[in-house]
Amino acid sequence: MYSQVWEKCSASVCCLNFYNEHGVLIDTLSGFKINKSLVTCEQAFYVKGAQKVEIRFVEADANTPKASMRLDYKEFIDDLRIGFTHNQADYAVFNIDFAEFQDIPSLSLCERWNYPIGMPVAIIGFNGVGQNLSIKTGIVSSAFSNKQGVRYLLLDGLTCYGNSGAPVIDPQTMQVIAIVSRRNNPATKSYNDLMGYISTNLEELRKIEGKFKLGELDPIQVLIANQNQIKLLATNIYKHTATGSSQAVMLDHIITYFNEQAIIENHLLKSTEVEFDVTVNKE
Repeated sequence: MYSQVWEKCSASVCCLNFYNEHGVLIDTLSGFKINKSLVTCEQAFYVKGAQKVEIRFVEADANTPKASMRLDYKEFIDDLRIGFTHNQADYAVFNIDFAEFQDIPSLSLCERWNYPIGMPVAIIGFNGVGQNLSIKTGIVSSAFSNKQGVRYLLLDGLTCYGNSGAPVIDPQTMQVIAIVSRRNNPATKSYNDLMGYISTNLEELRKIEGKFKLGELDPIQVLIANQNQIKLLATNIYKHTATGSSQAVMLDHIITYFNEQAIIENHLLKSTEVEFDVTVNKE
């Protein structure tokens, strides 16, 4: 069953790599193609320090590049973004109507409203550290809504850094039922809180750096080095540790968006046909 999910769906899933001004990889998300658009999690709008973004689809071997494009992050956000940031629905949609991606197949969205607890699911996403595409299995373990009314599925299945934005697929229908939102879980919140504490500590320590000496040793520099070591260790643990409980945002808002787009496109198509008929009749 899951081998069929891989065969039918893996070609539609991409990696989004974000690079800083020095060309260093600073973040990785997964995404997937729907029609001529790229769908991923809302985090794509807010990658701090990003200067470039690479969109990369791979072959069925999970590694060989099939289609890719690298562009300025500002262009990606300003020109290719569809819809609004801060949409409170934990998703992002971008236009990828480019020749490079014309042969990439599209996934389809499931319009069911409810999914039974215990339902098996598949998650196809990129492992951020290894940069390889992978498939993971799990079940729907619960469901809930946040304060904004956005509905989520709670998944019992391993996800890791880089899986945010990956499609959650029903193995029976091969349709997407939700989008992985791993960065909303408690472990990620704790990591972000720790990064905030360390940044505050470093800021305060640098204010008094060089003002105290123990012989030739500046103890403040030792404390700064210690904080940076903790920061590096925490980041490596976060990136290399999988979590067995993940949230996935349901597709209510995404389906509404694509249905509205289909109505608009059909209206424009019919208007064009009418104009064409009028022109022909006049001749």
